[in-house]
Amino acid sequence: MRVLLAGCGDLGTRLGLRLVRSGHEVIGARRHPDQLPDSFETLAVDLGNPDDTTIDDIDSVVITLTPDDYSDAGYEQTYRRGVEGLISILRSRPKRVILVSSTRVLGSASPGETANEDTVPRPGSGPARTLWETEQLIRSTFASASIVRAAGIYGREGSRLVDGVLSGRAVNYRRWTNRVHHRDLIRGLEALLFAPDPPQLLHAADSCPVQLGEVVEYLASALNVSPPPDLRAEPEAGRRIENTRFHDFLGSLDFPTFRDGYSHQLHGPEPAGLN
Repeated sequence: MRVLLAGCGDLGTRLGLRLVRSGHEVIGARRHPDQLPDSFETLAVDLGNPDDTTIDDIDSVVITLTPDDYSDAGYEQTYRRGVEGLISILRSRPKRVILVSSTRVLGSASPGETANEDTVPRPGSGPARTLWETEQLIRSTFASASIVRAAGIYGREGSRLVDGVLSGRAVNYRRWTNRVHHRDLIRGLEALLFAPDPPQLLHAADSCPVQLGEVVEYLASALNVSPPPDLRAEPEAGRRIENTRFHDFLGSLDFPTFRDGYSHQLHGPEPAGLN
């Protein structure tokens, strides 16, 4: 299988390495592909401004984009224009297309409200609206595409939350949070590439929606530091993401809870290229 990884950053690279080890051909597409593994074919392209770049003979496309900045304009350039550019460079229709989106597209909710794949998105912010428009663009162009809405991706080297606990940065202990370990997300993307009848929408999250206070208290204990201050004036907020379909699709998660994932992460970084 020839797989185009569009926006081939950390997530795409880790997926690509797994695919190469399984004997598949991988093409990493990004603006500066010189740092990609030697085992990848590369395509230097700015998907937001692809000019006359084209590519043919692609079996599958996995789209893993990351905005340069998290402003409205950053999301518009990276997601909406990036996917428009991707569509324009494809000279043949791939058999399978997978877009990594975000649960952010769902918009705001009553505190602690549960959402699943049947929940109707109500994007309120500019970035959320752009994600929703990008999902609709993919769906209208590739009717059988799979969209994966990832919760907060964690488990890689470096962690803003861990750094915040170490520095004592105050947080709202009552804010509901959802996360997915990068290894489970990558497993999900790989499974979607080869499933005979892949689902068209999955919420990639672990099995443990949890309020942030519980997470930072666990991390503080593991790091042997004092828990960070609680922003007591802030009310309960955030929603819970149900992962039943994602869990059932994979069969099991390597890291079903934040405790599993952070325990693994805090033992030290994974050797490069393993996952």
